[in-house]
Amino acid sequence: MEVLLKDEREDVQKKTFAKWINSQLVKGQHPPVTDLFYDLRDGTRLLALLEVLTNKSYKREKGRMRVHHLNNVSRALNILEEHSVKLVNISNEHIVDGSAKLTLGLVWAIILHWQVQGVLKDVMSDLQQTNLEKTLLAWCRQTTKGYHGVDVRNFTTSWTDGLAFNALIHSHRPQLFDWTVMARKHPYARLENAFRLANEHLNIERLLDPEDVNSQVPDKKSIMMYVMCLFQALPHGSFTMDSLDVSLQSDSSFSIEGSVEDTSCISAKARPLSTASIGLSEYQRTLEEVLTWLLGAEDRLAAMPPIAETTEAVKEQFHDLEELMLELTSKQGGIGDVLGEGSRLMREGVMEEEEEEEVRVQMKLLNTRWEELRVKAMDRQSSLHEKLMSLQQKQLESLKKWLTDTEDRIANMSQVGPTAEALREQILAHQNLQQDLENEQSNINSLSNMVVVVDETSSESAYSTLEDELNALGERWAHICRWSESRWTTLQVCYTGRGSKKCSQSFVFTVKNVKN
Repeated sequence: MEVLLKDEREDVQKKTFAKWINSQLVKGQHPPVTDLFYDLRDGTRLLALLEVLTNKSYKREKGRMRVHHLNNVSRALNILEEHSVKLVNISNEHIVDGSAKLTLGLVWAIILHWQVQGVLKDVMSDLQQTNLEKTLLAWCRQTTKGYHGVDVRNFTTSWTDGLAFNALIHSHRPQLFDWTVMARKHPYARLENAFRLANEHLNIERLLDPEDVNSQVPDKKSIMMYVMCLFQALPHGSFTMDSLDVSLQSDSSFSIEGSVEDTSCISAKARPLSTASIGLSEYQRTLEEVLTWLLGAEDRLAAMPPIAETTEAVKEQFHDLEELMLELTSKQGGIGDVLGEGSRLMREGVMEEEEEEEVRVQMKLLNTRWEELRVKAMDRQSSLHEKLMSLQQKQLESLKKWLTDTEDRIANMSQVGPTAEALREQILAHQNLQQDLENEQSNINSLSNMVVVVDETSSESAYSTLEDELNALGERWAHICRWSESRWTTLQVCYTGRGSKKCSQSFVFTVKNVKN
């Protein structure tokens, strides 16, 4: 279990540290980091980050060999040393080789140094403190004093329910939300509220996600990093260290010097939970996950543009909706699990009356919104289907007419010669035909990628009839192309002319079943 928790914390650090780096890189219009352990290996992204942080320019070697990467990372480490960033047992080879632990340690040292600079460092100096964790802890406890249910004793388990983050924001911006209403919400919703408001009103990047914090033992460094951002964005006035007792101070290990020692393994005394509490907690966690996805899906569907007027645009809209429909199918089981778990909890009678009523309301809301989303998605699919079939039918009718006109045209072009003058006119007429074939080729290319949607209500005979019709059109086009090439060869034999211009003789229609 310890190994699992450590791996989870490493994943969280990797994600949140990358987000912090990207929040800096964007200031210098540098490309973002997508994989922290890989993208820092050549040293160029590290130097770009330091350029933003120090407001200076640094040369980098652009070669792709290992020696170039080692030199770039060495330059970055030297710059950090010049800025008094202390690194413990981290070499350029560790970063170039993609060492997860030491790459995280390097980034944490950078974050610690530049986030502590300025206001926070001055406050620590005034308090005669060199320990960053103690200083932040004292500020958090004093700021959230008096908020029911908030007891910040560390930078791990004290933040899992989201109350502490919201209390920090509410203490300075009470107009942003109703504390009483928010405190009744579930941990995921509380965390989402805090991170959203901090981003919108305090200009703090969303470095954390609710699932990063609402876990058994959240990552300490990631939470500290976010709290540092809150400290710098919110008024902090004057506060003392008196709110820290001995038991709190014993867990403090981050100093102003910026040690990068591994402190990810945290011992915390967990309050024992009853079986009923565990069941309800798991239900609430799963519910929040499903609701978060559901809200996102609703937003995606609402943001889809009005149905277009061209075949290609409607096909694109149809494919976009199809992705959402596939998600709906994949999430249906999860929705059923949540509703089933809620029903089980109510049947067993393990909850308080107030909790049971809340679960009942939640289940009704979830079921209603799920059904509304499903119906709206199916309605849009039906409208897109109707529009697409109408536009494609027009394309097919246009192609039929063109094929008929062209077949009538070539029926009158069978004779070759007999005079040189007639031959010249026949060559000119055939060149005009070839030009028309080339012009029509673009339409044929479009039709060759055509997707004809047949819903499950269509009869099997209608499906077969449509396939036969499409295959017949393809044969007619191929016949015209073969005739054109054969006639051009005959004309060349009789009269010196240009080389043969070939057209694609076949195209394939794809008939696709879409099940509602």
